[in-house]
Amino acid sequence: MISTVTTVTTTTVTTTTAVAAGLGILATLALILALIAKELAGAWNVQVAADGKVSSMGYAGTVERVLNVAIIPLLIVFSFIVLVKIVEVLG
Repeated sequence: MISTVTTVTTTTVTTTTAVAAGLGILATLALILALIAKELAGAWNVQVAADGKVSSMGYAGTVERVLNVAIIPLLIVFSFIVLVKIVEVLG
């Protein structure tokens, strides 16, 4: 009876750890991609404003602002991941 519970617990912990690591990598990649997209949108916004074709708050400015909706929560998650890794190394 005890060996069955121990085996199930070990399997569950291993599976949960693997899923959490995968989600951490996914969140980090999503943050990197969102930051790249925001930087490109900002550069596009500056270029459009310099050309004088459209107002500086056109499509590029909107994309840049909308990306903040994804970037801010991802930064919080990334900070938490870094904190957990630091605690793992120190603990």
